[in-house]
Amino acid sequence: MSVLILAMVIILAVMSLAQTKTVPAVLAFISMMFLLGIYYILLDEKLLGLFQIFVYTGGIVVLTLFGVTVIGSKFPEFKIRPWAVAIVTVVLIGLMIVPFLIPVEAVHQTISLQQQVKVFTDNYSLIAVFMGVVAASVLYGSIRMLHTLKYGKE
Repeated sequence: MSVLILAMVIILAVMSLAQTKTVPAVLAFISMMFLLGIYYILLDEKLLGLFQIFVYTGGIVVLTLFGVTVIGSKFPEFKIRPWAVAIVTVVLIGLMIVPFLIPVEAVHQTISLQQQVKVFTDNYSLIAVFMGVVAASVLYGSIRMLHTLKYGKE
């Protein structure tokens, strides 16, 4: 069941990026985010699933549609700034590396490998999943906005 949901999520993600019209793309995006929330709930991560459904399926989609409606498609020309891309890349890599650089207090007893893996999965993986969802939403919004700017307002 979960493999089927993940396959549908991937298909809907590709559909939302491949659409040339904004409304069908947003509908595919809504379906993708809702199914992702259902997938989290099936993994017994009810809080994350509800957060996914309410915040991303509801809030981000409404914000994207509101932005497209208000801003429209007439933006001034802008140049690609390689230094901005470099700064964002360094910051994201830094956010992924910093937790490993924080010194841990000296412990006089040996910690087993199972306990080390449990600490990693309990703490760092939640941050990585959250950052992945946020990055995917920002990437999707950026691609949709650039597509809307390129082809004009519908």
